[in-house]
Amino acid sequence: MRKANQHKEAELVFLLKQGDKLAFEELYYRHIDKMLTFASSFLFNPSEAEEIVQIVFISVWDNRENLDPSKSFSAYLFKSIKNRILNRIRDQKKMCDLADISNEKSFDTSNIEREICLKESTQEALEIVKKMPKIQQRVFILSKVDGFSNTEIAEKLTISTRTVEHHIYKAKKSFKVNNIENYGFIILF
Repeated sequence: MRKANQHKEAELVFLLKQGDKLAFEELYYRHIDKMLTFASSFLFNPSEAEEIVQIVFISVWDNRENLDPSKSFSAYLFKSIKNRILNRIRDQKKMCDLADISNEKSFDTSNIEREICLKESTQEALEIVKKMPKIQQRVFILSKVDGFSNTEIAEKLTISTRTVEHHIYKAKKSFKVNNIENYGFIILF
């Protein structure tokens, strides 16, 4: 069991801002359960909620220099998670949803629409993967195609689990930027 740290939240944020990994870890463990509960209350999908929360924590680490120790860290996390959820909902409305193609049209027309949408999405997804750095491609494929856990990937590639999480986050971000996040994985693999 983890020993509780005696630092106040503002002190931890200050240390995090300086690049202290232990301070980040302590803040993570202090807030992870609350953040997962909060995200789950909006998304009703535990894995999607966990993904959002992990993305926010990765973003906290990546942008740690901009943190203000005088402001509430938990409020910052709640706001970040809320914004990520709202962005995800907005982006999903823009997606080409194969299920929305009308089934009332003639059989041939429906198949043509589906085929065109599928070909376009497949091509976009392949282009995104080709543009990823080689290690990111490898991590992404091991995770999404081969179904390895982050720990298994880390052991297989002799990198840290955190690095694996970061590569998966960056790969998923590539799909999100191109508005094919939900279907890109399915179409490709």
